[in-house]
Amino acid sequence: MPPVVEIQPESPKVDARSLPPAKEKPRKGIMTRVLWSLAFFGAINAGLWTFIGDGKKKADADCWNSAASVEESINSFKALKANPDVVLLGSSLVMFPFWAMDKANDKTIGDIFHYHGSKALSDSLKNSGVADQKVFSLAVFGQMASDAYLMTNEYLQGDRRPKCIIYGIAPRDFYDHSLPSPMATFSFQKIVNLNNFPKYAGIFLPDFEKKADWIAMHVCYFYGKRWRMQLETDKAIGKAYKAIGIEDQNATKGGAESKSAGFLMEGSSEERWNNSELEYKGRYKEIAEKDHSLQTSFLSRTLKTMRERGIKIVLVNMPLTQRNLNLLPPGFYQQYRNEIAEAAKMPGVKLVDIGDSPDFTDNDYWDTTHLNHSGGHKLLKHIVPAAKEYL
Repeated sequence: MPPVVEIQPESPKVDARSLPPAKEKPRKGIMTRVLWSLAFFGAINAGLWTFIGDGKKKADADCWNSAASVEESINSFKALKANPDVVLLGSSLVMFPFWAMDKANDKTIGDIFHYHGSKALSDSLKNSGVADQKVFSLAVFGQMASDAYLMTNEYLQGDRRPKCIIYGIAPRDFYDHSLPSPMATFSFQKIVNLNNFPKYAGIFLPDFEKKADWIAMHVCYFYGKRWRMQLETDKAIGKAYKAIGIEDQNATKGGAESKSAGFLMEGSSEERWNNSELEYKGRYKEIAEKDHSLQTSFLSRTLKTMRERGIKIVLVNMPLTQRNLNLLPPGFYQQYRNEIAEAAKMPGVKLVDIGDSPDFTDNDYWDTTHLNHSGGHKLLKHIVPAAKEYL
């Protein structure tokens, strides 16, 4: 008997157009939430940058701890009606003695952050036989060699070129343990923006990762302020510990150099000197082990660029007390002097190296690094003859 074959009924054909649409609600819901989150994040960032920005736009901005001092110097320079003949450049080692000399003779002169002239230098040049010279100071607290390059490259050009720059430097200008990179300075944060970023990207940010990091700093407000936020957080924690009588272990792990210290405008001589020594122990930390060739290269760039623009430079290795020099590792200071001497070997640059000049005694200093008004007058005796040749 033949096998029985069951014939299956043919399945009815289904028109795909008649099928209900696939369920996409969960996916669309996720995408919607993501887009709304991004929009909300962007709005917050835009609002923070617009209404807060650097957080120091008020007239009483803290020039000690923000980019306000840099901005004030730049705006004052731009507002000049006449081009200066001489521009002072450098950190507080340059700012303080030139301000102190004039302040000692004229008590009506404003604070150190809002005074950018130097009558003492103008008078000394005049007494040496040079006609009246207009002086403007672009020196800024904490200025590194990289900052000096930005200042000169951006602003000392065209009809704003001076005849001569007097540029005072010291070892800290090429290495500061408190600064993680040349991008962390107030000058960089104020001068470099999304408009001129391509011009400096290859110098300050040699690889893609650093370029991306910088762009992220300017897109994300909180990421861009992370260093300052961490610093303020650490300060707040330290104050809280002190208030309840507990020692901050994080502040003591690194030894004395980890404790708070900085430039003092007031206080006794002993307080200023001890505070200054503590400050520079921190700034010089690991100075011999770290590579400071990048900052040295900025010095060379500044000298070369100014030479190309026809601007003469008096490069001054500023004097320091023996107490400060003793904080440097053995042999480091001489190596530093050799490096700046090599960089200064070009036409239009005159090096005045008075780093350990015996002309200066402890009585000529405000603290271990900053010359006072009497030290400033001794400084003039060294730099005026060099500047006179260029004027």
